[in-house]
Amino acid sequence: MRIREIFKNNLRYYRKKLGLTQEALSEKIGLNPKYITDIETRAKFPSADTIDAIADALQIQPSQLFAEQGCPVNFVQFDKDAFSDSLVAGISKEIKAEVMRYLEDNL
Repeated sequence: MRIREIFKNNLRYYRKKLGLTQEALSEKIGLNPKYITDIETRAKFPSADTIDAIADALQIQPSQLFAEQGCPVNFVQFDKDAFSDSLVAGISKEIKAEVMRYLEDNL
């Protein structure tokens, strides 16, 4: 994965982990409210000073923004809804099969 992609994924991950919107993080570091949006959409890449400010605002080390395995998105795309639906469907099939076996054996 390319460094900008890693950076933007980590930025989004740590921002959301703190419950910050893009605008709130931009304001926290004293930049235009659209700036974080521009970074996360890969339209911009921040300077070293801005990276330090972002890391401070996110309460992390700057290096964490570049760690390839810094956030789940960087090593596995995870869709919670799809996983949940898949899990429920699988469990439902297993329960139905068990109920059918029980009814066939006992009725």
